[in-house]
Amino acid sequence: RTVLNGKLLTFSCNDDILEKIASGKLFLQADEATNGIHTHHDCVNNKIHREFPDLPVGKAIFVLTQSEKDALNLSKNEFGLVKPFYASDEISRYYTNPKNKNWIIYTGSEFKKENSMDSYPNLKAHLDCVKKAITSDNAPYGLHRAREEHFFKGAKIVSLRKCVDKPCFSYSEFDCYVPAMYYVIQTSRWNMKFLTGVLNSKLIAFWLKNKGKMQGSNYQVDKEPLLNIPLPNATAEEQPLQKKIIDLVDKILQAKKADATADTSKEEAEIDRLVYQLYGLTGNDVKIIESANRM
Repeated sequence: RTVLNGKLLTFSCNDDILEKIASGKLFLQADEATNGIHTHHDCVNNKIHREFPDLPVGKAIFVLTQSEKDALNLSKNEFGLVKPFYASDEISRYYTNPKNKNWIIYTGSEFKKENSMDSYPNLKAHLDCVKKAITSDNAPYGLHRAREEHFFKGAKIVSLRKCVDKPCFSYSEFDCYVPAMYYVIQTSRWNMKFLTGVLNSKLIAFWLKNKGKMQGSNYQVDKEPLLNIPLPNATAEEQPLQKKIIDLVDKILQAKKADATADTSKEEAEIDRLVYQLYGLTGNDVKIIESANRM
């Protein structure tokens, strides 16, 4: 507490910790994160059905189930436009299950022209059946927002925008196309497994709770909060800690691969301890963060 011009000013312990967390750190750049795909409509919903009664609720538009995909009898050329589509059933903290249930017809603005699907007759016939329901900016055959495709390939982190209880960052290194309820992080400045461990830590949850965007007790991890998360420098001095975090993330991924419900709390707690160390926090700082995360 400080007296200034006769007024008593109170500084929160949190402010000191937050300053320490942010000091000398790096941040994700705008071109290292993107929102997921906006289809406008995955399938026919109730509103569309009321407007067009001949289109049954649930009929696929851009997103197909396995059986719907199989029924289209796609050629090899057409299959190249159909990508594995992931959502909450497959994406969890740390681990993304590679066995997708759905597929997305991945077409960008180049499919805005009427004749753009002529080389894909089966997909064209499918989209023509639901043409009147397609309200995308890139109609008649393009997704509303396809995003840059490289984000969905290779090593990446998928970040859930609206999180209950704690933030959710999921690692994958296979083709993984996701909807707009997620952001995707892809950067060469950090090891992606290391970054997955840091982002899932209690320290980052504490930062987001105080400096991010909250809806009640839920985290709203949109692009602005994401780009404002302070991240460690990849200095030579920090390499041993980073390697330990990477090894622990590998352990978590292997455990989740064997059993998606596996208890990895021990490994996650050890990552928390290493992240506190990485950010130079004291024992008292840690107690405050641990207490805040229990609230």
